[in-house]
Amino acid sequence: MNKINKSIQSFLIGALGIFIFIMPLLTLFALAFETEGGFSLQNFNAIFSSSRSGLAIKNTLIVGGASTVLAFLLGGLYAFMVAYTNVKYKKLLEILIILPYLIPGYIVTLAWTSLFSGNGVINRLLMQLGLPKVSMYSLGGIIFVLGVSNAALVYLNLVDVLRKIPQEQEQASQVAGYSLKETLMKINLKSVRGPILSAIVLSFLSAIDNFAIPITLGTPGGISVLSTYIYEKAIGFGPTSFNEASALAIVLSSVSLVAVLIQKSLTLREKPLESQMASYHHRLALKPVKRRLLQTVLIVLLVILNIIPLIFMFLSSLHKGYVRSIFDVSHMSLANYQFILTTPGMYSGFLTSLWLTLSSLAVCLLIGVWVMYMKSRYQLKSVFFVETGASLTYSVPGIVLALSMIFYWGKVPNVYGTMLILWIAYVTRYALLLIRGSQTAFMTVGPELEEAAIVSGSSSIEKWFKIIFPMIRQQLLSSSFLMIVGALTELTLSSLLSAANSKTIGLTIFALQTGGDNAIAQAYSVLLTLLILTILMMRSRWENKEGKSK
Repeated sequence: MNKINKSIQSFLIGALGIFIFIMPLLTLFALAFETEGGFSLQNFNAIFSSSRSGLAIKNTLIVGGASTVLAFLLGGLYAFMVAYTNVKYKKLLEILIILPYLIPGYIVTLAWTSLFSGNGVINRLLMQLGLPKVSMYSLGGIIFVLGVSNAALVYLNLVDVLRKIPQEQEQASQVAGYSLKETLMKINLKSVRGPILSAIVLSFLSAIDNFAIPITLGTPGGISVLSTYIYEKAIGFGPTSFNEASALAIVLSSVSLVAVLIQKSLTLREKPLESQMASYHHRLALKPVKRRLLQTVLIVLLVILNIIPLIFMFLSSLHKGYVRSIFDVSHMSLANYQFILTTPGMYSGFLTSLWLTLSSLAVCLLIGVWVMYMKSRYQLKSVFFVETGASLTYSVPGIVLALSMIFYWGKVPNVYGTMLILWIAYVTRYALLLIRGSQTAFMTVGPELEEAAIVSGSSSIEKWFKIIFPMIRQQLLSSSFLMIVGALTELTLSSLLSAANSKTIGLTIFALQTGGDNAIAQAYSVLLTLLILTILMMRSRWENKEGKSK
């Protein structure tokens, strides 16, 4: 590549990073300090002097902290049992564990509210026993659903690390006279202290960032957390609503930043275990009776937490209106499903989400491959702006990114109020997944392969399609699957950015639920869950096929 071409590419990459990824967030930051007289802390004074703001911050910390404790207890238990014990059916257990993480929060919420509906089996039983009803529309309900959902996040962060702890350390500890309990506490726990803190922080960040669960369960009970309170401010009509929403967004981002900094400072001297090979051999051999009891208890627990609510949601979706029992077969029908599949206003949400996801995926693929290729081959310094910007737009809470899109792109004609702003938000939100995937992919493609292709007479197009793409395809497809599942089901961005003609799947289900059409919302959620499971099965089959071909 000649010097002029390289300079042009460097300029374009830098401009992309600054004007598409970084500037929207800087605009949001500036607006938080903007007042009629210039710039001041007036917006922050207003929110901190408001009792509602204080309550929202308090609720955010309570929900984040309590749900993280529950998620860590469940996720840590799952990871220990799968990684260390000789329980059977580990593939089944893993599927049951990660299921709530793969299903959108608004569907998980619908499932639990179906299980604990006012006239449901459980609440009727509690009333017969003289006990009070359980309401999911409460602070406890939000904490519980978030904790159960984020347990999978803790599990995924710990299970592989536990397998990487060298067994020689454990054996040496036992030879030295330590008991099994002492070995686990002094060797294993100490070795994974860093990943444990990372899992806790990730769970906390996921909880305070979550919008779907608090807005669905908190709104009926008048419970606000920062993510939902920002949403309320943003859709309000006060003269300072946007400015105060920006200030609240900075508060929420600051809470996230403090959590990350605490985790970084506590794990600064921790030694990573990446270089160790994961061992899938069990380290705690339970006797047959104990093993069968433990695996039965674990499967029953997972079925109760992650499957039964979905079953109740499915049964509820087969009824129209009020019924005394969801098990009443005489009132069951597929009418709700027929309504969804034959009404344009219903299935248009699916078509909108599909178009937004696939079109933004194509752009993210181009950005990721282009930027990481230029970095790996020419070490362009301007790539820093794209990497930093994409990391910020992916890591900040979704509601914060949505606000920044409004303030920045609202000044550009024919963007705000159209599907285009939501499409831009999707690109900026999920580009990091494809950038990181491309970075990993190009590590496997050495420059000598390209040089050999050029020497053999291949053109640039032939070089890409015959040499580079076949080698990076698998990693790019893996990253693409992650983006498809996330973008296809997202709610936070579309809740603020969707136009009248661009309702997404998430927004359609949310509108149905808040409008009182629970049965139709449940039917829509069942269809979406089946779609997600189909996508995951396709990914699994493709990965197995790729593995066999190698």
